[in-house]
Amino acid sequence: MTHALVLLCGGLSTRMGTNKAFLPFGEYTLIEYQVRRFRPNFEKIYLSVPKMTDFWMNLAEKLDCQAIPDRIEKIGPLGGLYSCLSAVSEDLLFFTPVDAPFTNTDAALTLCQTLEQSIDTVPEKYACVLVHPTRGKQPLTAAYAKTCLPNIECMIQMENYRLRQLLTPEHTIIADILVPQEHFYNMNDMPSYYHALQMLAEKQPALFPADFVPQTEQTIPYVSFSAKSGTGKTTYLEKLVACLKEKGLRIALIKHDAHGFEIDQPGKDSYRLRKAGVDTMILSGPEQTVQIQTHATGEPSLKQLLSEIHDVDLILIEGYKFGSQPKIQLLRKDYNETPVGNLENTIAYVSDFPYEPVLKNLPVFDLNEPSEMAEYLISRFI
Repeated sequence: MTHALVLLCGGLSTRMGTNKAFLPFGEYTLIEYQVRRFRPNFEKIYLSVPKMTDFWMNLAEKLDCQAIPDRIEKIGPLGGLYSCLSAVSEDLLFFTPVDAPFTNTDAALTLCQTLEQSIDTVPEKYACVLVHPTRGKQPLTAAYAKTCLPNIECMIQMENYRLRQLLTPEHTIIADILVPQEHFYNMNDMPSYYHALQMLAEKQPALFPADFVPQTEQTIPYVSFSAKSGTGKTTYLEKLVACLKEKGLRIALIKHDAHGFEIDQPGKDSYRLRKAGVDTMILSGPEQTVQIQTHATGEPSLKQLLSEIHDVDLILIEGYKFGSQPKIQLLRKDYNETPVGNLENTIAYVSDFPYEPVLKNLPVFDLNEPSEMAEYLISRFI
């Protein structure tokens, strides 16, 4: 079987304000950067583009690629899959958005090879994907075989353009490989683009001028609290915040909900406008302002969220149990007596029963005495 790579370049880039593919990225434009880094693993690279124009033809020739226009316009990434799989001679393709600059190139090749091997024994399989720790199967940055075309055509006829619905269990392989969190990073707007530049500068400083100074560390201290759902994280944090406020600290809190959430009430004007298609909604009143932003291509990373917080003394995080941030584990007798997620950077435990950590030097605090934790956080971080 043969395989190739497709860079999806058909996005409207409305939130970015300019075509993402041509943003400067190191010493190249983003699209040039992507082609160059994937080339060692993929001899054949296609560009999925909205329409075939002289511009795209010339650019594809310059990059030693081939441009494939959408056969059906404005149906999102599913249209790119349909158009490319219909046009190429290869048996399967790995698709990745042009605005995902840190997709792991070795993982891309591995997904193709895994799908090739699986099809030999289980012909009905036509997709190989990775699973994000909180967002589930990732339909982009995935490998697809041409045998999925009948299913795509059926979805298009039904005007169902949700790419995830193509990934039914009987047709999908979950690749059992580990990739860094940045593999799933997408640049959706200018702040996420600048953040990506900082990430790139940390990896390849030689690509940037000497006076480019990336923000390599979060200056505001932060710590997360992890526990099994139902343990009482929010109740504990409510009491902890009160103790910290008594000490005069300004506190920010990031609460992660892997299942999604809705803070806007049905029937309200803002809810109706957002459901009509507004991508960013800002609600402002005399005492508070809130911004609701739709993440069409995936939620921002914790690092990006942290970089957007200013003018506080400490950031508390509820969730992100698989992250690498400083982490405190909450335990409750007869319900959650074992730490959850990964134990990377765990610095303390909170428990309502005598608990012996694997690492004996880590402190254990009483779940019913949040003032003790407040003192600990101040002594360690402030």
